[in-house]
Amino acid sequence: MPAVRSAASARLATEDDLEAVVPVIQAARADSPLGPQFIAPASSTLSAQLRTWYGMSGSTLAIAEQDKTVTGFALARVVPPNLFSDISHVQLEALYVAQGGRRRGAGRMMVHQVALAAARAGAEWVVTMPLTGARSEQRFLSGLGFSPAGSRRVAETASLLRRLDPPGRVRERRPRALDELIARRRRSRGLPETPPGGVDLSRLADRVSQRESTSMHVNRDVHTRRWDSSSSTIS
Repeated sequence: MPAVRSAASARLATEDDLEAVVPVIQAARADSPLGPQFIAPASSTLSAQLRTWYGMSGSTLAIAEQDKTVTGFALARVVPPNLFSDISHVQLEALYVAQGGRRRGAGRMMVHQVALAAARAGAEWVVTMPLTGARSEQRFLSGLGFSPAGSRRVAETASLLRRLDPPGRVRERRPRALDELIARRRRSRGLPETPPGGVDLSRLADRVSQRESTSMHVNRDVHTRRWDSSSSTIS
């Protein structure tokens, strides 16, 4: 006979639960939309960060359990009225269920705990930013009545700085720390730090970006050039 899957449950976490949440946070980091992290922090570091967050005023930590094992977590906090909002709301900062604990209602039950915490705090809205951005996560939130309100976009810092450089500006030498960061990123993806043939792709991208900026500048000058009123027309 096939093994009977035990039902999942959810509740608000206590301080004694924090250590059991750390491995699930590590699994969530591996599913991050930003890709693999350069440096995986030690469990003790994550534990200290989680304890600090847990002790903040207005924070809520809900956990899902199965067979007395933590399989998911939901991090939320109350955001009071501020410059951009006249009412308080609850920000659901992270909602995650580990692979082995999915499709058992764990996520739904944790959101229920967050909604109860929002009602107790007098918050009129629950706002969330999907953690992984996966289509299944989007469908889950939509099924609970979460409506789109903007979107998240990600840009690589080095690429963003290249695009923001004014045309014609003398480009400053990139800090050594940024070069090391790019090299670590390439190693984490299994790519050589310098491609075969000795061509540095990041420097090549810099030169291409400079050429594109110069071309745009010249084209703009051509399109905006006015006809010389002193010239004559032969009909």
